[in-house]
Amino acid sequence: MIILAHDGSIYGDWVARYAVRFAATEPDRKLLVLHVNDGKVSPEIVDSRFGMLAGECDSFNVKFLPQFIPLSPSVYRSLRQAIPMDPDSLLVCGTRIKPRRQKYLSGTVSEKLLRMHQCPVLALRVVQPGLLGNPHVLLLALAGHRRGFAPVEPILQRLNPNLRFVHLFRVMLVNALRHPYLEPAKEEILKGKGRVFLTQIRSEMKDQFGLMPFRCEQSVMVSSDWAHEVLMQAGRLKAQLLLLGVSERSLAYRVFHSSAVEEILHKTPCDVGIYRGL
Repeated sequence: MIILAHDGSIYGDWVARYAVRFAATEPDRKLLVLHVNDGKVSPEIVDSRFGMLAGECDSFNVKFLPQFIPLSPSVYRSLRQAIPMDPDSLLVCGTRIKPRRQKYLSGTVSEKLLRMHQCPVLALRVVQPGLLGNPHVLLLALAGHRRGFAPVEPILQRLNPNLRFVHLFRVMLVNALRHPYLEPAKEEILKGKGRVFLTQIRSEMKDQFGLMPFRCEQSVMVSSDWAHEVLMQAGRLKAQLLLLGVSERSLAYRVFHSSAVEEILHKTPCDVGIYRGL
């Protein structure tokens, strides 16, 4: 089942377009929409938005299942109590900058949802609402976690029907002081390790999807600035969606303990999905 955490805002509607399309790929074709009554959006506006969302679900032959949750004691805890413990479900939520807070993820409800282990989670930063949650060009930035393809599989499984091009990308990080003096032979060794990992990911994708309906390429960079390289690659490819995984330890560190992912969320030229598998 696809589960959508909707805050009642127009931004929630943009995120919902992804959730509706995901639900249309599910065997049960159901979308469970959770809204916590925290008083920030009037009930009339929420009802109006949910009415439009119900119509959109109907156009995709998706069953719309709204659930209004009392605030107890926080939005995160209210949501968590309503989210089923189901590894086959996918929770979709949004991440956007708040007034007086210059962070898209750190300290937000979305960050807390990414930390929970009840089901896979995808937190979306939507900058192209006109895309209608239907990206065709995907940049998948990977960090080399030993679990390989498994954490991102729930997301790609739902994106797969509409994808035309997937680019696997890995940045091999080196110390900023050491990088200018890195010998070409050592740089090539690092790139070789990155290529081996991406080739394995590509092989696992083929095992999962069989004959892939999209073109798939891969590249490796050696750099001391992970965020810069990811943003540059997204621009070069004209990516429509960039996926970053926080189930991978090195990326998880950046999300929760540094500004790298916040930099991407601020400067991104495309939609960004931050995912966490189980």
